[in-house]
Amino acid sequence: MTAATYMHRGLLPLFVLALSLGSNFTVQGDEGVPPNTENSLVIEAENFASQHLDSKRRWIVFSKESQPHHYPDADQPHYHNASAGKYIELLPDTRTNHHELLEQGENFSQQPGKLAILSYPTYFASPGKYYVWARAYSTGSEDNGVHIGLNGQWPASGQRLQLCQGKHQWTWSSAQRSKENHCGVANTISLDIPSAGVHTIQVSMREDGFELDQLLLTMNKDVQPQGIVPGKPKVSSAPLEKKVMLHQIDNYQRILAAPTDFTYPTSNNHDVEQIPFYHHKKEHALAINAVQQTFRNQFAYAEYQVQAKEAGQYTLTLVTLSEIDGESKYQVMINDKIVGQFQNPETAIDYQEAYFHIDKVTLLKDDIIKVAAMAVTNGKIPENGGTAFARGRWRALVLSRPES
Repeated sequence: MTAATYMHRGLLPLFVLALSLGSNFTVQGDEGVPPNTENSLVIEAENFASQHLDSKRRWIVFSKESQPHHYPDADQPHYHNASAGKYIELLPDTRTNHHELLEQGENFSQQPGKLAILSYPTYFASPGKYYVWARAYSTGSEDNGVHIGLNGQWPASGQRLQLCQGKHQWTWSSAQRSKENHCGVANTISLDIPSAGVHTIQVSMREDGFELDQLLLTMNKDVQPQGIVPGKPKVSSAPLEKKVMLHQIDNYQRILAAPTDFTYPTSNNHDVEQIPFYHHKKEHALAINAVQQTFRNQFAYAEYQVQAKEAGQYTLTLVTLSEIDGESKYQVMINDKIVGQFQNPETAIDYQEAYFHIDKVTLLKDDIIKVAAMAVTNGKIPENGGTAFARGRWRALVLSRPES
């Protein structure tokens, strides 16, 4: 028997490729990828997002890695010449020729959208009329018809896609079967995309045993695809922003950022006698200017008033930045009561995050949280002559729910 793997109501990653096909352009095998445009795209058949109404017939993915099945099927797998070595077939296949019984609603569906529906959410850059081509494999007279739909609707222009020519090989067709012409007229299957954005292309059963490899949707009526249509993304997405700070914080209720959530004396507050912080913007931290000798070995303070929605019991995590030239000291206070005291560890890496935890701290509305820092030297860098660096850096105070 042939080999297959179920895709029963499964959610798979959508792989939709934008592809440019010039006038009268044909694609032979993997020869050359044409420039990308907004007006054509390729869908790999096995990358459907969902499958439903599949209790009688079901689309099954075939590949070299798929497992044997035991359903009626008149032919062997054809993945060798399929795009990416994968394709789908509608099984069981119980009517392969005119001599076998046609059972409406079982192995045949004249009406679209009644049996074995696949959905492909697809982004369209441009609205308009798209001609639909299917790369299919037919080995008999009753395995060569399928319906194409859009957004849960089954327009007349997408019904009865028929494949007559090119038996026993992967062949492209966009012909619509009619009473006058059972093999259909070439390039007559189409969908009208109403707007730019995401629309769901759908496929439903007409005849069981239908084998599908790719769908091509193009606004160019002159396209005549051949072989595997190569495709690549129209736009290569820029890398997503990765986490650059608070690396070990992965479970929290609230992050109180030192420079933006706390209030603190600065060197511009001339009427304040406390040691000032300054905003070290590059490191997203508050720091003490240790070049000023009077700012050394004294605490600078920043405070935050708890809001009503933040009241509760937490684990507090103070995130500081270790420094080569000092092991700065820190305090965390609730209403001037010290709940945690810490000192940065010695380090060979400047600005490496250090994490200090305080368990089971209850916060009430209008409580005042204070974080204090002291620029403590370690003597590794001369303090005189203006060579001392800023110290006492801290980045955030994190509120997390205690682990039960």
